[in-house]
Amino acid sequence: MAAAAKARGLEVVVVNQSPLPHSGPFRVPDGLVDELFPVDSWSDEEQIRAVLDEICARYEIAGSYAAFEGALPFDAELRERVGLPTSGAAVIRAALDKGAVRSRLHGAGLSRLGSTDLVTALGWESWGFPGAAILKPVHGTGSALCFTVSSLPELRAAAEEIERSTLAGGMTRDYVLGRAAFVLEQKAEGELLSVESLVFGGEVRVVGLMGRYVLAADPVVEQGTIFPYQHPRHAEIAEAAVAFHRFLGITHGPTHLEVMVPEEGPIELIDFNLRAAGVAATVTFGLAHDIRYQELLTDLGCGLAPDTSALGRNVRWTAECLVLPRPGTTELRDISFPDTAQFVRVTKELGAPLSGRSDQLDAVAMFVVTAGTPEQLHRVALDARRRTVVNGEPLGDNPNNDLTAPRHLRTPQGVPA
Repeated sequence: MAAAAKARGLEVVVVNQSPLPHSGPFRVPDGLVDELFPVDSWSDEEQIRAVLDEICARYEIAGSYAAFEGALPFDAELRERVGLPTSGAAVIRAALDKGAVRSRLHGAGLSRLGSTDLVTALGWESWGFPGAAILKPVHGTGSALCFTVSSLPELRAAAEEIERSTLAGGMTRDYVLGRAAFVLEQKAEGELLSVESLVFGGEVRVVGLMGRYVLAADPVVEQGTIFPYQHPRHAEIAEAAVAFHRFLGITHGPTHLEVMVPEEGPIELIDFNLRAAGVAATVTFGLAHDIRYQELLTDLGCGLAPDTSALGRNVRWTAECLVLPRPGTTELRDISFPDTAQFVRVTKELGAPLSGRSDQLDAVAMFVVTAGTPEQLHRVALDARRRTVVNGEPLGDNPNNDLTAPRHLRTPQGVPA
C-alpha cells in the first residue's frame, strides 16, 4: 500500500506505535516512509488526536489507510475531518464492539446466536447454552484469546488463562486487553470462511470467498487459506454479506467478514473486520486475478472508485500458509523452505524464544503457493508445509502440521483433506 501510494507521487506519512524496523522480517525499505509520527499506544486518544492535528496542519491529506483494528476509529476521524469517504467514526466504533454487534444482530433477527458477557456467565449456577460457546474479546484481532468452552469448569479455566495472559505484541495486547471485556456467544455450526469485499459509495463489491485450513487439534487456530474458494452456496453467502454491511452501516473501504456456513440454513456472521484480510491476502488476491490488488486498496484509501472489472477473471488458485513449529518448540534456531514456497516471510527472529504453545500468534513463518486448479493447490500446499525445515528437521506430519482442509475444496484422491 505504501509503495503503491509512493509510486503515485504521494508522500507517505506513518503513524505507528513502534519504530519502523530497518532489519528483520518486517523491514521497511529506506526512502519509503517520508515521515514517522510515533504514538505510545492506540489507547491514548489524546496523544493520537494531537498527532493528527499536527499532520493536518502540515500536509494536504490525499488518502489514508489503516489495517489494525485499534487504529480504525482514528482513521475514520481523520477521513471525516478532511472530507474523504468513510463509514464514519461512530459507525466504525460500534462495529468493532463484538459483543454489541452480536446483540444487535440477534435483536434484528440476523443471528440466532445467544450471547452474554464473561462476568455474567461466570455467575451462572449451570451452563446457560444448549451446546458449546465461543469466548472471545469484545475488541479482538488475530484470533487472540479465543476459546471454545462447553461447561462452567471450562469457562473458568479459560477465564483464568486470560488473567495470566500478557500477549506478546504491544498493539495486540493494548487492544485486546485494554477493556478486559469478553463476550461469550453460542457456537455456530457449519464451515468458517471469509467474504472479501470492497465498498465504495455504499455499493458492496464481493471480491470472492476465502476458505480456511485450520489446525485439526484446535479448529480455532487458522493455518492457511485458499482463494478463491468455490462454495456451492456462494450466491447466498454474498447476499448475506451485503445485508450485514447494510445493517451495520458500512459504506466505504475494504472488509473481511468471517461467516459460518452450514450445509443448509441461515448464514451467521462471526466477525466483521473493517479492513482487508491480513497476512499475504493482498498478494494472493492479486495473483489469483493477475492484477495489483494494492492499487484497488490505494484507490479506496484516496476516495477513488476502484477498477473492479478484472475481479471476475480467475487466473490462478492461491494459498497462504502459516507455519507452526513442532509442539513444545521454545526456540527458533533455523528455518528453510522448499522451492514451491513464494513470498516467504519469517515472522519470528532467529534465536528468539518461543512460547511452545500452538496458537495462531505462535506462527514462525508464512509463504504463498499457487497452482492451476484447486486440487493441485491442495497437494502443493501440503507438500510445501511438510518439506519446511525448522531447527534442522522437516515438519512432516507432526500434530501442528495436521490440518483440516476447507470442506468444499476438491482434493486429489489419496491426499488428506
